[in-house]
Amino acid sequence: MHLRTFGSTGIPVHPIAFGAMRIQPDSRGISETLLHALERGVNFIDTARNYGSSEEVVAKTLKEWKGKRPYIATKVKPKDITNWRSYVPIEEQFTPASIRESVETSLRTLEVDCLDLIQLHQWYYPWSHRSEWLETLHQLREEGKVRHLGVSAQDHEHDAVLKLVDDQLVDSVQIIINAFESRPFVSCIPLCEERQVGLIARCIFDHSGSLATGGSRETLANDVKLSNASPELVTEYLNRIHRLQEDCCDSSMDLNELSIRFALSQPGTSVLALSLSSAKRVDRAIAAAEKGPLPDELFQRICRDHVWVKNFYYFSKATVDGNPSR
Repeated sequence: MHLRTFGSTGIPVHPIAFGAMRIQPDSRGISETLLHALERGVNFIDTARNYGSSEEVVAKTLKEWKGKRPYIATKVKPKDITNWRSYVPIEEQFTPASIRESVETSLRTLEVDCLDLIQLHQWYYPWSHRSEWLETLHQLREEGKVRHLGVSAQDHEHDAVLKLVDDQLVDSVQIIINAFESRPFVSCIPLCEERQVGLIARCIFDHSGSLATGGSRETLANDVKLSNASPELVTEYLNRIHRLQEDCCDSSMDLNELSIRFALSQPGTSVLALSLSSAKRVDRAIAAAEKGPLPDELFQRICRDHVWVKNFYYFSKATVDGNPSR
């Protein structure tokens, strides 16, 4: 497997990362799927304070792992986890004290002395002109509690991080990339490559994994966001997936492979954070990544013909971790 360099950190990373938002522990509190991913060469884990017991399960699982320690990325928990859409001043979500508290909690929960990557778990462009958050993260780095600094942008708001990338204020950013959301390929992704900022791509398979499976009304009825959408919008969503399959997939490449190879089609993408619920899904993801980027003609066709500007978060009645909002 060809490894990618994670921005200016120089760290070689497997293109598939284990996204631990919905990590499922067994009766011992560990994830066999994560262990299988590590055995297959995955060396990057993406978790967050706001992902329920995710950090705890990751920590317990890594105690069972005898190989080289993976790179662990986590995120600072916002003060108000119910607000992911409406702009507020940064002090309503992150203060020096709340950032420090979240980092200290992650250190204890993950049972490590230093966090490899700490990301603010929300970002609005006007916050780029404030310095308190960055000064706090620099202090934590000087104290040896964090190594690298990053920001995870809200759904479909990749442009909000462009100033951070251009000014090289962070080591990484995390954004959505998939066959419907290809706009970052003409903005954030090439800029990250130029400025040597690591880029974590998420939601490669979109809602309820529909860009891996083809989706269905049954699965989308339980989706955190689309479960509250109109039947007409769900129909449009499924129709667009069908058109993508008809246009771009054949007997040699299914939707799962197409989605992974599409997201890896430019070198500015460092790693894909995928929710992988079984060893079989881990193996399928790695097999797809091993085939490398899509042919340029197919990549360009997806960007041209299947881009769809949408944001279903407005339908959501849950927090980012899928739990009902207060």
